[in-house]
Amino acid sequence: MSGASDYALGYSTEEERRLTLQAKMFEGLTEDVLRRAGIGAGMNVLDIGCGPGDVSFLAARLVGPSGSVVGVDRGEESTETARRRAKSLGIANVAFATADVSGFEADKPFDAVIGRLILLYLPDPSKTLHRLSAHLRPGGVMAFQEMDMSTFLPPGSPALMTRALTWVYDAFGAAGAQREMGPQLPDIFINAGLPRPEMVAGQTVTSASDPATYAMVAGLARSLLPVMERAKIATAEEVGVDTLAERLRSEAIEKGQSVAYWPRMVGAWARKT
Repeated sequence: MSGASDYALGYSTEEERRLTLQAKMFEGLTEDVLRRAGIGAGMNVLDIGCGPGDVSFLAARLVGPSGSVVGVDRGEESTETARRRAKSLGIANVAFATADVSGFEADKPFDAVIGRLILLYLPDPSKTLHRLSAHLRPGGVMAFQEMDMSTFLPPGSPALMTRALTWVYDAFGAAGAQREMGPQLPDIFINAGLPRPEMVAGQTVTSASDPATYAMVAGLARSLLPVMERAKIATAEEVGVDTLAERLRSEAIEKGQSVAYWPRMVGAWARKT
């Protein structure tokens, strides 16, 4: 990312907690993409836009003690949190650097460059991947996972959930995020000079009674609230973020919902020729 306004959700303790919760929801889908891409024992991996470290930790587990992971993020608070978490979890094969992806340099090539939910915030993702491919050894893997937010609002969603997800969707758009980045990944890879990627898509389904489901939606609303107010999408009073999660859950129980569907996640990977 190249500027303080590029990350629509901002940097805060609440956003770090939301990212950690998000990581738990999407971990299985992300691990599937990384395994399909060939991330495995002994590899040296670069994770861009690492945030508080969850994808880096997942990659570190896949590459094992003979491999290594470097996580890079522009937010110093995020990389500091990631270092603390790595130490508390006893993960020794991962390191974190605070740097803008457009200016990151490394003194050795990597076997893989990975990222999750990062390209949607970049002004020119193809240019970024082209630049990052210089840090890949020949035959190295480029693997990214992005969301298709056109699937953000499942049919038949109750009224409050419909409003909340519409606020969030509109706020991402107002902030300049590419909301349907997942389906764009083939063109992004090809325009970066990479081969046409292999791809897979998956969707997380959670129990409608699970509080984490509504904590995620409320967390998104909280982080995006400044954007919503600036763009006149919704006011703080309309959103009522402090009680939003419980109101969403109560509505789902009242309407007899059994499951909640999360947006489709699209993974793409290719090897540098």
